[in-house]
Amino acid sequence: MNKELTKNMTVGSMVAEDFNRAQVFEQLGIDYCCHGSDTLEEACTKTHLNPDDVLAKLNDRQTVGGGAPDFANWPLDLLVDYVLKYHHRNFHLHHDALLQLVNKVASVHGGRHPELLQIRDLVTESFEELDSHFAKEENILFPQLYEIYNAHEEERPAAPFHCGSIAPPIHQMMLEHDTAGDTWQHITELSHHFETPADGCSSYRLMNKQLKQFFLDLKEHISLENNLIFPGFLRMEQQAI
Repeated sequence: MNKELTKNMTVGSMVAEDFNRAQVFEQLGIDYCCHGSDTLEEACTKTHLNPDDVLAKLNDRQTVGGGAPDFANWPLDLLVDYVLKYHHRNFHLHHDALLQLVNKVASVHGGRHPELLQIRDLVTESFEELDSHFAKEENILFPQLYEIYNAHEEERPAAPFHCGSIAPPIHQMMLEHDTAGDTWQHITELSHHFETPADGCSSYRLMNKQLKQFFLDLKEHISLENNLIFPGFLRMEQQAI
């Protein structure tokens, strides 16, 4: 059963407990991703919202809905599987096509909408950084997370890790999450929250739809790692010492 929500709980922990709450935060403009360590009261101060009103929305099951997976009760190794096979795989499969679409729209409409040129540059830079970020997770951090999980299940010591603890690479991954989140928030603002202007063509509308979905997926991805996967494995590693 979900515990009672309070203004002193962090928005990240609220979403980690029930990912359906992300819908409410999305609608209200509350950053539950890279600023997930903010308490609800702090987040409401930043967005000029009444925390009591937000709590009421979060406690209203009709408002919150119930379609999100129950990530909080998934085993840690399954959460890593999901990140790899949904988030990482989708990025590797589709980011080139999305970047081509962004370049096409910027070349056609950039004269009348110069913000598209900034969006193009930011998306290009972010995709390059995320490609490097995912490679570090796939080749360095995640194999050790699986080793820690398997060792825990088999009641044996985990194989030594060249970083010593997983804490340093996790810290670095979280810093990179912050950078990605800030970049995509800037893209959101430049695109007027992915709204297509009246003179925009079908490609422009498709671009905004795909950019918006990419950012939503990125926020789920970062939230899963920051609030469930990384804390869970840090606890598991510490318990084994």
